[in-house]
Amino acid sequence: MRKKSFKIGDYVILLIVAGLIVFLFSRFFFIKSVESRVEVTGRAIQKYYDIHEDRVINVEGPLGTTRVIIEDGEVWVEDSPCREKICIKMGRKKRVGEQIVCVPNRVIVEITGENETVDAITR
Repeated sequence: MRKKSFKIGDYVILLIVAGLIVFLFSRFFFIKSVESRVEVTGRAIQKYYDIHEDRVINVEGPLGTTRVIIEDGEVWVEDSPCREKICIKMGRKKRVGEQIVCVPNRVIVEITGENETVDAITR
């Protein structure tokens, strides 16, 4: 039985696949939208904030006040009067298109901007 060895074409295919993986990894993790901002929608407001300016936002809803934090290019809900606290458990968001929603208190936090990524395409 003879050992099969790699040929030149095999190395070319491996280099192409490795290059594609590095390219996709860098696009996903390192390219950030310069024009991104945070859209906060509450009971009677809809305001936009720069994601690069640290601030604390108190949003009034039917159950009370939801506290939204923008810090170091990320946004998250720190406190909310809702029972399940799912909006707090959603964690920190930093990419365009990501959302945090508190359904019971009717508060929506979304990062908007030009460089939206596509999750999936269907036909």
